[in-house]
Amino acid sequence: MWAGEFSAPTNPMPMMRIPLFFALLTAVACATATVATPVAQTSTVADSAEALALFRENIDAIHKRDRPRYIATYLQSPRLARNGPDGLELGFENWPARTSTSWPDTLMARDLTVVPLAPGVVYGTYRYDVRYGDSVSTGVSERVFVKTPAGWRIAVTTAFGSPLVFSPRP
Repeated sequence: MWAGEFSAPTNPMPMMRIPLFFALLTAVACATATVATPVAQTSTVADSAEALALFRENIDAIHKRDRPRYIATYLQSPRLARNGPDGLELGFENWPARTSTSWPDTLMARDLTVVPLAPGVVYGTYRYDVRYGDSVSTGVSERVFVKTPAGWRIAVTTAFGSPLVFSPRP
């Protein structure tokens, strides 16, 4: 899943074979686009259950202010993607949450939902209410869970606060 770099072929095809190659490639692409290979139902059910268990582990670690347990739920890779109002950031080593000492006073996570995307890849989302002192925010947070040799890990995490809703003036 986390493949390496692509490289150019060492023995390029002769020019006369390129049109045939592209015709074959196009035919294969069209055939695979119209005939999707279904993921085994047992695979998606198991993946969803395992990703949801990690999701709950992640939230529970926040509730219990258990940083090692919280950090262990994330992919420890330069490809860990974190996104929010300030934009996309990549990497595990430079992630401030690894060393931060702050925790929310309260976190209410509701509507946890997971959706299998492919074998070993599950999307998850939840709505949150979080309080830090007198500051309260609500929003939506997302996760992408991936199955690794070490078990399930969060590879993408996002959090976007909801805009304030004002009632219309009379």
